[in-house]
Amino acid sequence: MARTHVNRRAGARAAVPFVALAAALSLVPATGMAASRYEIARYETINRGLGAPPADVVRSSPAASWRSFLSMAGAGKFDAAAQLLDLSETAPAQQPGVGAERAKQLYRLLQLLRVREDAVTTENEAGPTIGGQATNLVIAARFERNGISGEVRLRHTVGAAPYELAWLFSRETVASVPFWFRVLVKGEPARGAEPLDIGLGPIPDGVQRGTPRETVAGFLAACQAGRFDLASFYLDLGEIPPERQRAEGPRLARRLMLTLQRTGWLDADTLSNDPLGAPETGVPENEQLVGAVNVGHQRVELLLAHRFDAELGQVWTVSRDTVAQIDRLYAAHGYGWIGDNAPVALFAVSLADLQLWQWLGILAGLVVSWFVSRYLGRWAVRLLRRVARGTAMQWDDAVAAALDGPSGFLLWAATLVLVARWLGLTPAAWVVARYICKLLALVGVGWFLVRLVDDGARRVRETAKERYLVGFLPVAVRIAKALVLVLLGLAALDVIGVNVVAGLGALGIGGVALAFAAQKTLENLFGTAAIAGDRPFEVGDFVAIGQDTGTVEEIGFRSTRLRTVARTVVTVPNGVIAAGRIENYSARDRILYNPVLKLVYSASEAQLNAVIGGARRLLESHPKVFQGEHRVRFAAFGNSGLHVEVWCWIATRDFLEYTAVVEELNFALASIVQRSGTAFALLSPAVYPAAAAPAEPGPAGGSGRNGAAVGTNRPDGSG
Repeated sequence: MARTHVNRRAGARAAVPFVALAAALSLVPATGMAASRYEIARYETINRGLGAPPADVVRSSPAASWRSFLSMAGAGKFDAAAQLLDLSETAPAQQPGVGAERAKQLYRLLQLLRVREDAVTTENEAGPTIGGQATNLVIAARFERNGISGEVRLRHTVGAAPYELAWLFSRETVASVPFWFRVLVKGEPARGAEPLDIGLGPIPDGVQRGTPRETVAGFLAACQAGRFDLASFYLDLGEIPPERQRAEGPRLARRLMLTLQRTGWLDADTLSNDPLGAPETGVPENEQLVGAVNVGHQRVELLLAHRFDAELGQVWTVSRDTVAQIDRLYAAHGYGWIGDNAPVALFAVSLADLQLWQWLGILAGLVVSWFVSRYLGRWAVRLLRRVARGTAMQWDDAVAAALDGPSGFLLWAATLVLVARWLGLTPAAWVVARYICKLLALVGVGWFLVRLVDDGARRVRETAKERYLVGFLPVAVRIAKALVLVLLGLAALDVIGVNVVAGLGALGIGGVALAFAAQKTLENLFGTAAIAGDRPFEVGDFVAIGQDTGTVEEIGFRSTRLRTVARTVVTVPNGVIAAGRIENYSARDRILYNPVLKLVYSASEAQLNAVIGGARRLLESHPKVFQGEHRVRFAAFGNSGLHVEVWCWIATRDFLEYTAVVEELNFALASIVQRSGTAFALLSPAVYPAAAAPAEPGPAGGSGRNGAAVGTNRPDGSG
């Protein structure tokens, strides 16, 4: 772990800054380093983006890791030296580049500080101890130069998958290296000479800017409280004259907050909480990327800038470049004159994480959406009816009539979504708004479907010539409405987060279905819905449904038709399909090939090894054999011969191609057996004289009168 020691504000602001020391360097033996105990750093995988470390990288103890780093870095192998760094705050894809660069910078720093090669001597894998307990930390070097001080630390680290204990340069050390390198190696100023935002006056006590996470969290909290004067301390206003900073700072802070509300809130918890940030590829070492906003087709990055102040320590603020873009971002995503001139009181009062102006906007949105749904909805229905009357079709008239009323709920929901997006609600409030809008839309859809059922029943009653249709109509209408209500109820429960599947038994859906006379029909209808939702097969797939196997020719409303291998047609009710077992052969990604070669008992060990070795080479070289997993084994002593099992996958989904590959492999295996000098055994037990010579090889596929026992392959691909 690396720590940059600074004099924090503790009373007067005029504390004496650090005096730059010429070349003071304190190297303490590794056995007495830590003043307190630390927890082991635990990760799922250690530096997943770097892969497995090379064999010459040893990190099992503090001394081993120290020597490996100096050896790898001294030889210029910075990619290997990166294996000794804790890069947990760097994305896996960026770890190779960032790790090599940080290893190079750390090595240059250690050279400058003239750290001894024997600075770390602890060979114990558990590291140094205090009072009999492991400290899990080793300080390799302490230094104080150019007004800054620091510690280079190794920390005990564990990875879970795969399990590994390692000693790595701590995450904080890795984060500090770029700053140390700039100031000590490259000689750049620590950016403490130029005062920060002196026009804003004294820094309030509540301002915390020591890490990227603190800066973003503090800025958002100040804005949520309407304290834009406080939020301006989180901006780097260096490009603005000091006499204008008091006026421009709050204005820019307000505009940035409103822009973030419209484009998506920042999550401070995802940012680094280290005083020197987290390494990032493509981002300057003294900056941290916190997000991006699109302006037209251009991506504008939101950056935090780091500076070191002898009095304040590490300071993170919104960078000058980002501050210069705030007006442009606000012009694209802000609220214009209203956002700039609304009374501060509208931002200062918050309730349930929403500011007062947002609550007023929600109230105005409800009123506007009600008028829109009431009057615009009626006008749209009248227009739709007029268009429908001009067509020869009848269904569009029914749809237009059914929309009179439900359209208001649909427009209400759509308008509220637009208002909520315009207001820039917090993520939690936006979730609630989405729930409300979805429920309103479900009410509109349910009302529309019920009215459509009634209108359809009326038309059938007026035009039906068969009496049985009119007699069945009330039952059908009740069933249809019940189905609509059940489905909408389930959809509403799903919207609010209730586990619908677990609650179906308690709701008694099965009992409702049994109350209707058309129980089997409903069962098949639900089966059709299940097939449409789960999609266990499609037309053209070769499937097995219960005892029936064939190609799916048609998926109907009540049943599914299969064309069997015997060219007959089997009709299976969809209710049976939904409740039964379905095996889809067309959905497999590869097919099993698993023959058993039965060789004569007279085969010698050399001949068996020749057959096994040849079969393995065949599987390894064949382009259609899946290379992820295959094996050839002398499996058993059978009744009629010695069993050699061949097990692999054929990388194809097409059964005809599979049979062609099987034929090719069978010929090749028969040839291997023939070349080995042995032969296939009879399918029945046979007695061979002890001194009998091996049988003469026959044609490929067998030897003499002995048949080739290579198994059979069914359509499912099993042997």
